[in-house]
Amino acid sequence: MALFPRGKSIMSLAARRKARRSQRHVTLLALAGLLALAAAVPKLGWTRSSTEEHSDGPKRELLASVSCRGVSSFVSDGGWLLHVVAILYLFLGIAIICDDFFAPSLEIICEKLGLSEDVAGATFMAAGSSAPELFTSTMSLVSDNATNELGVATIVGSAVFNILIIVAATVIFSGETHLALDWRPVTRDCAFYAVSIAFVMGVMWDGKVYWWEGVVSVLFYLGYVGFMTINGSAMDLMERVARGFRRRTLGNKIASFKEQTREETDDLERSVVELSLSPEDDKAGGNDGTVDDEDEANNPFAVPDDWRKYPMWALSLPWYAAFTVTVPDCGKTGWKRWYLLSFFSSVLWISAISYGMVDAAAVVGCVLNVPEVVMGTLVLAAGTSVPDALSSVSVAQAGQGDMAVANAVGSNVFDIWLGLGLPWLVFLPARGGFEEVSTAQLWPSVCILAGVLLVYYASLVFTGFRLKRSMGYAYVLVYGLFVVYSVVGVWWMDVYDLRRDE
Repeated sequence: MALFPRGKSIMSLAARRKARRSQRHVTLLALAGLLALAAAVPKLGWTRSSTEEHSDGPKRELLASVSCRGVSSFVSDGGWLLHVVAILYLFLGIAIICDDFFAPSLEIICEKLGLSEDVAGATFMAAGSSAPELFTSTMSLVSDNATNELGVATIVGSAVFNILIIVAATVIFSGETHLALDWRPVTRDCAFYAVSIAFVMGVMWDGKVYWWEGVVSVLFYLGYVGFMTINGSAMDLMERVARGFRRRTLGNKIASFKEQTREETDDLERSVVELSLSPEDDKAGGNDGTVDDEDEANNPFAVPDDWRKYPMWALSLPWYAAFTVTVPDCGKTGWKRWYLLSFFSSVLWISAISYGMVDAAAVVGCVLNVPEVVMGTLVLAAGTSVPDALSSVSVAQAGQGDMAVANAVGSNVFDIWLGLGLPWLVFLPARGGFEEVSTAQLWPSVCILAGVLLVYYASLVFTGFRLKRSMGYAYVLVYGLFVVYSVVGVWWMDVYDLRRDE
């Protein structure tokens, strides 16, 4: 997700790092609670037994739980708790590598290539915060303990999380009673997102994913990038078209915000210029002292003054030690020329961490009798969305929450078309050209994506593209209902009959 307006930062890199670090513990606690629920449900006898039906017949197992055959007795007898701890710790690691090492290298690549803000936001900057979803989808095809359902479910769950929780957190923590949004980029991203949802529906229709569908998916994404190269002209065209039938469609709501939005955009661009840290300033040496002070203040090895931050600092220390030794921090003064090495080193780390997350999640799901689609849509989806969530909250607290809101939907376009399509294109030709995918629960989840998008956009139209804090709380409630549906309906009641005879 391009957290900032198509490539530009509203805060210095050091300031964004500091804000994100201070909020990681909240996300990890929430994920720990979700995993604790997963562990408690079987102990309380709330899950259906795998042999509840046809007890005299052959043993039944989860459709996607191929990993059960390789689980040792140690893991089954309690060792799975170590896998739960590993999942949480890997979530922390992937948040650190993406925020502090991968994203800075992508910013420099965009700068070196001279990409426009729109193209940078749709390509490299989107890859920066959506890398966990992309690599999780990829590793679900590589891991022996998981199937592609886990990767697809992670993308689907992340899309729901982005449009509900990230948008809600942005408006709730923005410090404002409402956020006035520019209807044109919101409409643009929602339109592309709707097309991507329709594409996934078409792919899942026959329960098989073919390699050429990966090609089509990547081509769709390239078309999206191509559109972003003419984004300015497209936005002007949308404004001219809207002017012609505004009174008959949206009434005077958009009209009343036209001048206001334009003025706010101009003010926003001025604030971006003032707050951004430009390369020219670095070369001129005018900000050397400020940069050095920020680097020192955000040194991950410095003991925090606030004792409440000590546990998270201690847990993060091994990750920072490993990353500092193996990945050049091109976000620091004097290390920018090593951005390519930082980029490729970060990719290797993200791949390894994503593989561990997928593998551990598949094992925990098997032992606790949790379908992979539930582990993907809830646990892995929330964990891989950590960089997006933390960055969005930090941007909102800096007074620019409308930026994060406008780009939340755009992140889903990247996740679906490239997060799913690229792994299909790369790996499926060597696996017979296609992969069977259980659509029993994934199909309803994709329909939920469409419903959530409709509710989101309709609510913005109804309020004249003013995102109110009360709407944020409503989005959180809707996500809570999605969690209940996944846990109670899909897992506990097994409404989609995810078990089958061996």
